[in-house]
Amino acid sequence: MKGTGMNDDLKTVQEDLAFLRGLAEGGAERGGLGVAGGALYGAAGVLYGVQTLVYFAQERGVFSLGAVGGAVMAWAPTAVFLVLMTIVIILDRKNARRGVANRAVNAAFSAAGIANLALVIVFAAAAGRHGDFHYWLFHPAVVFILQGAVWQVTFMLRRRIWMLAVAIGWIVSGVAMGLLIERADLYLLIAGFGLFAFMAAPGFYMMRQALRPAS
Repeated sequence: MKGTGMNDDLKTVQEDLAFLRGLAEGGAERGGLGVAGGALYGAAGVLYGVQTLVYFAQERGVFSLGAVGGAVMAWAPTAVFLVLMTIVIILDRKNARRGVANRAVNAAFSAAGIANLALVIVFAAAAGRHGDFHYWLFHPAVVFILQGAVWQVTFMLRRRIWMLAVAIGWIVSGVAMGLLIERADLYLLIAGFGLFAFMAAPGFYMMRQALRPAS
């Protein structure tokens, strides 16, 4: 009887530890952005990746968007993204983010989003004041590097090697873009590749992981 009681106590402790581990790791979401967040991140990568590659094709002389087409291409991805973001916020606001890792990851991405908005003001003002579009071209490069820093934090929290690869990819792409602002075609090609490889792909992967039942 004494041995049975000890086994029961050990089983209870193991179940408690498993429960606490689930809370810390965020359950089925694997410490990522969750289904909605992953889908939104992936969609942003596709929208802005397509936009960038269209600009690349135009830069290479494949076609010309014209004034109307250029205006549509400039604003359409952001308009679609804002609609998707609103839908996600409405549908996802009641879903609490479980776990320390999940909350930290979401906080890091949220902070990066706020920083991106601040950077828009800084670089847009500099470009307008000096009448030099090159100032604005540094903005996406800095955003890429900032995204790399966020993914580095995510890797340190989750210890997934693919997250480190994404972090390095963002940073390397950002540095390359910063060094190639005089080469619009290469700049746009690197940006387009980076948005698909380091934003769209990880976003949809996190969504898929979050949809999987917890093991």
